[in-house]
Amino acid sequence: MKNKLLMTMVVPFLFSGQASAADFSKISQVSVILNLVIFIGAIACLAIALKLFKAVKGGALAKGCQLWVVSFIVLATGQVFTLADKFEIFALNFDIAAVLYSGTVILWFAGLVQTRKVLG
Repeated sequence: MKNKLLMTMVVPFLFSGQASAADFSKISQVSVILNLVIFIGAIACLAIALKLFKAVKGGALAKGCQLWVVSFIVLATGQVFTLADKFEIFALNFDIAAVLYSGTVILWFAGLVQTRKVLG
């Protein structure tokens, strides 16, 4: 009950910016192309990380792989928000993508530390 109340209070502030119809003519801009490449790369890395996570099957390396899977999900989500903002699908009143990118780096670091502990 508390979570539903909190979400009804917080969600309107997340998406309170102004946006009009999607402007897909911006796809030829270099920054948009780079964001699309990063998004496609994040999806490809997520697929590889999932295969790796399934290959270790709950072994000692599973926690590090799990952190990598979550980090690529966070990266892809950040790219979706960035692309939605660039295509003017919806506008955010603060840069949530930067927060998600920071979370990605933290999760990558935690995954590397965990893997190093197991291997080292």
